[in-house]
Amino acid sequence: MSLLPLDLTEVVHSELQRERRENDNLMHASSHITGSLRHAQLDVAGAPKVQSELLSEIVLMTGTMWHEWLHGALRRLGVPYMAEVNMNPWLPPGWGGTLDALVWNPEIKAFVLVDFKTAKGEGMRYIARDGAKEEHKLQTSAYWHAARKMGLPLAKAITVFYLPKNDTRSKDELIEPILADFEPYPARQLHATMKARRARVEEYMSSVPLKGTDEPMVVSDWVTDALEGVQPREQRVYYDRASGTYELKMIPHWSAAYCPFPVELCDCSMQGTTKIGFYDIDGTYYPRKNYEQILPEVEPPS
Repeated sequence: MSLLPLDLTEVVHSELQRERRENDNLMHASSHITGSLRHAQLDVAGAPKVQSELLSEIVLMTGTMWHEWLHGALRRLGVPYMAEVNMNPWLPPGWGGTLDALVWNPEIKAFVLVDFKTAKGEGMRYIARDGAKEEHKLQTSAYWHAARKMGLPLAKAITVFYLPKNDTRSKDELIEPILADFEPYPARQLHATMKARRARVEEYMSSVPLKGTDEPMVVSDWVTDALEGVQPREQRVYYDRASGTYELKMIPHWSAAYCPFPVELCDCSMQGTTKIGFYDIDGTYYPRKNYEQILPEVEPPS
């Protein structure tokens, strides 16, 4: 029995959920520009969600607190910059988003667009090797073009600051923050993708039946012909030390692990991992029995 006169865990959970962003029917560059279009349609339309786990809420709040701490530190140091800039008026119609920071660089007389991200320590090696994650490049590129539309002088590159959340067991790894720089994606291609995804979201929203207050929505009302299919699984190669071969597997898309919807609306969280074949040491591919019809799309590293 707790000594406290209240359930402190429930207080934390309910208060974290209360602070979540309310649905504004906008698509957000931070979550809808890539990944599952089905998720985007359901999310923007306001479909019912399952109660999120407390741990995921804590992870989100941890990222928020680091943002606030970094802003406070930069202000105390007198760094000239703009924080949490609302980019809605300059993004494509139906889109919204808030960039983390625009830092003034007096040497080049331009603002540098900076985005803050927390990442697992185990994933920092891949960021160091491959650079910023694709979804982060797309998100910040949208912000960069929006800031340019504002008329701001901008550096012709973006930087994402990755802050590790934990150390790793490997003593050979030095886990430190990483600044990943890259050039923004071209506006024409990026905006075409955003407009196409917004059009599909609006098509879906128009297909959802409108009901009065006396006739509440049920889960089946949200499943219409305009709802995009479940995000397909992806192919991934894994090295098998025992056999010295590379196994080719079908794995769920990364967004499946964060699916917030009941399985009646999206069952991507129920997808599993399936081995469909392997590459031998010479790079020859051998399909697994009954999976011959699936052609390999990825190869082992050279």
